[in-house]
Parts: sequence; structure tokens; C-alpha cells
Amino acid sequence: METVETFVEAAGRHLREGEPLAAYNVAQAGLEQSPGHVRLRQLRALALARSGDVERANAELASLVAQGLDDSETLGMLARTHKDLALRAGPAGGEHLRSAFDLYERAWTSSRTRGEVDAAGYAGINAAAMASLRGERARAGEIAREVLALPDGSDPYWTAATRAEAALLTGDLAAARDHYASANQLARGRHGDLGSTRRQARLLESHLRIAPPAPSSALPVAPVVVFCGHMIDAPTRASPRFPASREAEVREALVRRLGALAPVAVYGSAACGSDLLCLEAARELGCETHVVLPFPREAFRETSVDFAGGDWGARFERALDAAGSVTVTSDHRARNSAATFEYANLVFTGMARLRARALDSDVRGIAALDGSDPGAPGGTRSIVALWESGGIPVDVIGLGNGSAARTSTQPTNAAASTAGVRHEMRTLLFADAVGYSKMSEDQIPVYIERFLGAIAALARRYPPYEHVEVAGDGLYMVFRDPVEAARYALELSRLAGGTNWAAHGLPATLNLRIALHSGPVHCARDPLTGGPMYTGPHTSRAARIEPITPPGQVYASSAFAAVAAAVDAPLALSYVGRMPLAKGYGALGLYHVRGASFAAGERAA
Repeated sequence: METVETFVEAAGRHLREGEPLAAYNVAQAGLEQSPGHVRLRQLRALALARSGDVERANAELASLVAQGLDDSETLGMLARTHKDLALRAGPAGGEHLRSAFDLYERAWTSSRTRGEVDAAGYAGINAAAMASLRGERARAGEIAREVLALPDGSDPYWTAATRAEAALLTGDLAAARDHYASANQLARGRHGDLGSTRRQARLLESHLRIAPPAPSSALPVAPVVVFCGHMIDAPTRASPRFPASREAEVREALVRRLGALAPVAVYGSAACGSDLLCLEAARELGCETHVVLPFPREAFRETSVDFAGGDWGARFERALDAAGSVTVTSDHRARNSAATFEYANLVFTGMARLRARALDSDVRGIAALDGSDPGAPGGTRSIVALWESGGIPVDVIGLGNGSAARTSTQPTNAAASTAGVRHEMRTLLFADAVGYSKMSEDQIPVYIERFLGAIAALARRYPPYEHVEVAGDGLYMVFRDPVEAARYALELSRLAGGTNWAAHGLPATLNLRIALHSGPVHCARDPLTGGPMYTGPHTSRAARIEPITPPGQVYASSAFAAVAAAVDAPLALSYVGRMPLAKGYGALGLYHVRGASFAAGERAA
């Protein structure tokens, strides 16, 4: 059994590296073994705050303070959540901003009294920043100068970052730039800490109206890379696209591109050829690698690696064993279908976007592509089109061979295994009426007329769905667009939670649990009813999320979050953690869809 210290160290490392979701999962696992452990609760709260669920982080830390934990670190972390809530609220966030300042100032005073240099630097610089944001420029400068007078802390990175921010607040922009440059040199892979420092610097520079080039320009942003490319040509391929003779050339080009970008991490799949070459180059450069497979490892190796012969199979195994994460998007391979590949492409693109958002970074694409290849659904050209449509810059390594390929290595839906059954991407919504089983016989007609009638009226006003089924307390809806699914889920949740059902003779606690999931499903005609049918393993996965969703909330799978992020959907999603699904269906990373902002350019926290 792992020790609590192991969990603490791992969670802290993930936070430093800019992986708050992994940090949350580790802290949660540690708390299951050691309930109530203070440091793990602090780290879990910090992971929540960095992944966007500031409300839960605030509640966790407020609970610790209420239990008598008033050390400067806990107070400072609670203050940070009030700051985030204030920034989210805009002009209406004054009370949160005041709470943040009061807590930071309290921690600043107590840590200096105790002679805690590290804690004093953290609390003091944040108290100064909050004073500045509240318009108290003189108080901000006073505290910042006192922070500059502190001795160096134990962590050279945070010492440099703190001095940079203090110089910024006192108006010494040259010194601020120098200190930020020093912090950047000292970071050594601490991408999460760099992202946090950069966000704070940009916030203050905007507030202080500092003209470019601002001091934060000394904190360069390392991108997150997504990659794709053609597989090595099969021996039976009629027209060359990526012949084995070009492997060294493509490898050298990938090393150059990755070396120039110096990314935090790379995300993609692991087919023979371009994928594995990119993973190998990234490892040599010390980058994180994250692999997404459309179906289980053994089946993927059989379809997309072993046909090339040579040592590609061994290289595939090494790449997966060395990866920071391996995600399998579907439990089974669907033969003659491009949807599983399209799904995996969306998921790894979305995972990269989510990671970049957590790091205050950008996503860049690299593709090894034969420009004359006509492309196929789920293939390299379709991935590049997805990236370009979403504003991701793509660096193409040309594999032009002068003629279009006459065969396709990716399956297409045109050859579906069963006539009339299509395998296509959809977003699925499952909802359950909480309290239905406790209704009396006389209440059921009222439920049908009032509760389901209100849902039907909403559907008529807002009809983005493709299919709907109702069975007593259950609602199943199918959408083509994940954004429209999220919009509808939120409207449905507001309707259910915002209506006085008791006035209609129904239980006052009547509400909905709503779950969202995206994935490929089989679309057909139901032989029994003649109506449309949407079914498959992913419908089961969506149905298992709904029973564990709290009443009045909308939960979504991590796959839905990734698919939505892949298309740059303006949704606000907060990570909940890996949760055990209903009926022993395993565990799944889930997000709370707590609201959505559809303003142009606004991004999820």
C-alpha cells in the first residue's frame, strides 16, 4: 500500500507540471486511504481551483479554516479562491475581492510573526496584488516594498517570481522583467507554476495598463502539440504515400519541428510511421507524451502497426509503456467504420486543448501529409481539417509523391457491415426524474401533464435534438452537436430546478439528474417500432453516468469534455474526478457542466 507521503508528493508534482486533473485524482485516492488528511485536502482543493471548479475549492478550504486550521498556506489558498470568484463575477465580485485581501493580509501578518519566510512572501505579494486590484495603489506599493525586503525563500523559482511581481507593483518594470526572466530559467519543467505566474502577471499588467512589451513577455509560453500523419505504406499499397525509405527523412523533420517548438507535451495516436516517429522524437527531447487509441491496445497494434513488419511492434510497445497516459476511447473495435478513428482524433485534440488552457498556453499541430492524398474519414487529412477549422496552426511535413493514392488505409462508413446501420458520432443525454418512484398513483397523471408537458414545451421552443425517448422517469435524447446538447441540458436543468412543482401537486423535491456523453453509436431503424434507433456501448456508458449525478446538476464524461474542447466550444466545465459508475461499470473521469458562456472568445476555466 502506498504511503500518504507518496500521495502528497505525487499530487504536488502533478500540480507543478500543470496537470491539475491528475493531481486531483491522486489526492482523492490518498484521502480514500487516509480520510481527513490536511495536506491532501489542501492539494485536492488547489487542484480543483486550477481545473476551474473554484466553488468546490472554496468550500473545501473554508471547511478547513472553520475547523481551526489557520496557517498561512490554508488562508492563502482560500484567499486565492475568493480572488478567482471575484474575477469571474466581474464588477459584482467586490465582496470576494475584499475577502481575498483580508485573508491574504491576515496570513501575511501571521507568517511574518512566526518568521515563516516562504509563507510571508506568498501571502504578502498576493495581499499587495489584491490591494492593487481594489484600487488601493498606495497600500499595494507599501506591502510590495516590504515583500522585496524579505530574505530569499527556500524555492529560488518562487523567490524570483515573487520579486518580479513586487517590482511590477512598485512600478519598476525593468526589474520586474529581469526577475521574470530569472524565474523562467529556474522553472525547469514546472509548467503549471509558470502558467500560474504568467496569468497573475498579465492580470496585473492589464489592471495597471502597462503598455507592451510588458514584463510578462519574459515568461514565454511553451505550447502543447497535437500530431498526426500517414502510416508507413503497406507492402500491398498500389501507390506510394509514405514508403519505408523516407522514414529517416520524416524523423529528422519531426525532430527539427519539435525542437523549435519545445512543447510541454505532445498528444496523438500510435500507428506505425508518423505517429510513432513523433512519439520517439518527443521522448528524446524530454517532452511528455500522451497517447489516445481508438480501441484496445492489442487490436490497435494488429490493425495499425504490425502490418508494416520490422521492429514497429516493439517500438509501439515501448512508446505506450513510456507514455504519460494512454487513453482508449472505445472498448471494442467497430470494423469498417471511420467513426472510432474520428472519435479518437477529437478526444486527443480536446485533451490537448484542455491541457493548454490549464497552462495558459496554446495548441500547435504537426502533420506528416501527402498533399495529393484524397483523404478518408478519420484519416490524416480529416484531422488537419479539424485543427484548421478550430484555429490550430498546423506545420505540415510534406510527403508529396506526385499522384493520389488509389487505396485507403482507413475504413469508411460506406462499407458498413450491416445494411442500413451507420456508425456515427453523436452526443447522448440521459436524464432521470428524482422522486418519481415515491409518487402516488394520483400524482402520475399530473407528472405527465405538468412535468413532462413542461419538458415538451421546452423541446418545441428549442429543438436541436435528433431523437428523443421517454420511459416513465427516464429521458434519452440524441444530438449531433455537443454544444447544442450542453445548451439543452442546462436549459432542462434550469426548468426542472426552477419550477415550484409543489404548486402543481407534485413533490417539492422533484428534479432531474442529467448526464452527457459523446461517442460513436450505431444509427438504424428499430425493427420493432420502425422508428429511429441509436445504440451501442457508448449509450450504455452515458446511461451509467446519470445515476451518480447529483439532483439538479449536469455531469458529463471526460470524453464529452474533450470532444467539446476539440471544436473549441465555449463551455464552462469543472472537473469532478474519477467516479465509480452505476452497476459496477468501472470508473470514469467526469465534469460538472455548471454553466456555459457563449460570448465570443470566452474560454472555459
